Amino acid sequence: MRSYIRTFLLLPALIVALVLVPTVVLSAAGTASAATIPSAIAEALASGSTLDWQFDLSDDTQGVVLQEGTVPTPTPTPTRTPVPTPRPPRPRPPAPRPTPVPVTKTTGSDQAMIYPNKIIKVIGDRLSSTIYAYAENGALYRSNDNGRVWYIVQAKPAVNDFMMSAANPDILYSGMGADCDDPEAANEPMYMSMDGGYSWEEVPTGINLRPLLIHGADANALFAADCDMLYLSTDGGTSWMAKPDNSVAQLWSNYRIVAMADASLVGDPEPEAAHWDQIYVIGNNAEGEGVVAFTGDQGDTWANITDSNSAPVELAAFVVHERVAGRLWLVASDGVWSTEDFGVNWTFTNRGLRSLVTFGTGSLNDITYTIDGDLYLATSNSLYVKSMDGTQWKKVGDISFGAENAISLLLTDSDPTKLWTNTEDEGVFKYIIETD
Repeated sequence: MRSYIRTFLLLPALIVALVLVPTVVLSAAGTASAATIPSAIAEALASGSTLDWQFDLSDDTQGVVLQEGTVPTPTPTPTRTPVPTPRPPRPRPPAPRPTPVPVTKTTGSDQAMIYPNKIIKVIGDRLSSTIYAYAENGALYRSNDNGRVWYIVQAKPAVNDFMMSAANPDILYSGMGADCDDPEAANEPMYMSMDGGYSWEEVPTGINLRPLLIHGADANALFAADCDMLYLSTDGGTSWMAKPDNSVAQLWSNYRIVAMADASLVGDPEPEAAHWDQIYVIGNNAEGEGVVAFTGDQGDTWANITDSNSAPVELAAFVVHERVAGRLWLVASDGVWSTEDFGVNWTFTNRGLRSLVTFGTGSLNDITYTIDGDLYLATSNSLYVKSMDGTQWKKVGDISFGAENAISLLLTDSDPTKLWTNTEDEGVFKYIIETD
């Protein structure tokens, strides 16, 4: 009985002890913490000013240190939550399996093949080792090493011709331009590919424009022309600036532009330094007389450098020496014209070609030059060659097949002994140029 009474009397005292003892301990701890606050901060608090705090726990013996002028940014606890990886885009064109093409080792010529199909057209640029090819099976192929290995781009390409950018071989432009001889002809669209010919999109502002020249170092800069005017785009065809001839001659009002070319490596032998400091244009008027114009300011002004004594007739093509300023060769209906001084002096030659040009039995179609100093001419009667300082054109004799009606030529600086020749009916042949 006495034990129950004792417990009853002691119970209130135990309750009071459980409440009062922690309170005293916490109060003492608070007093100790207040004593560690720096005097400068205490003064600031007393004055009512606002401070920003940063907690520095680098030294546990110092406790919490408060620094003025910063915002407290607690260090997040590291987690192992994985960062999502973006889904890679689908490659365009898809990576195809390469089909090796044998490289001819001896002087001569071969029918160009992507086995088992014959190549019917090659497209490229002198400053690039990338070449595109249409084959007789209808597919479009691409080679990044001057035709040694080919990759299929598209089994059914949307266009059958285009221009390639040496700066970026994935960017292609295609457009036939309107039929300037038919005022009622339908409009012709212009197309652009950003993925190496796998897909094509119409350029809304390019109706009736025919691409003529792409900048050697900027694939988004190009010239194009319609029946009446020359235009320049610096944004891949999004917008165009007219480039008229504002001189008394009004060249583009009187001549229809045939082709453009540039001497983009004059002053620097490196292809990546390509520029537009020297650009040339050829054209013909209604009577068939040709004109050669030069611009050194990307078409703002033009100079007529045609031979003042005898203008060429029916210009078809020309080539400009990439590294020698003022040197170019013109292909006219009656022969080949050349100048080495921006048109101050002109030389004409057709020896060896008279059977083609005198009686109108054939045509001269394209021209190119080699690094070692020879000129090659594509004609309706196969391939001809002449040294730059020679006077006689000679038919190339070691062609293994007829190569009748050669219409265009492709030679690259990266493989200067391989001359690709497009023909109208027989496909493409590779002529291996003999070097000393």
